[in-house]
Amino acid sequence: MTAGDLLAFRAGGERFAIPLERVREAARPRRITPLPGAPPWWSGVALIRGEALGIVDVAAAVGLPPSPPRLSSLVVVLRGCDHALLVDAIDGVEPFPAGPVTPPPPGRGALLGVVVQDEGALSLFDVDRFGAKGET
Repeated sequence: MTAGDLLAFRAGGERFAIPLERVREAARPRRITPLPGAPPWWSGVALIRGEALGIVDVAAAVGLPPSPPRLSSLVVVLRGCDHALLVDAIDGVEPFPAGPVTPPPPGRGALLGVVVQDEGALSLFDVDRFGAKGET
């Protein structure tokens, strides 16, 4: 991940970020339809502006408990991907942190790295890790 603006968000009680250039929009799908037999990080499929997108649960993708189903789920729709990210909240746009990027902790394969800041850790989420069928 290179320097530039990031979209910071929360999932599973932790802070994450992705490159702002990869974000198309934030949306609240009417429904996320579960996919039987899918991995735990693959929440299902949702229609967003008439487009069927796979929904990756960020919390589950990094080894945290999966996000509980909600009536007003929030997703970040990505450019150049056929999936969106299920998040708890969006913190906003931030510049790339000045601190060093360290490797992710063991078992957090969906992360590119972690930056420790005064206000806590910011985990850099790998938006390209998940394909159309949820494979890693």
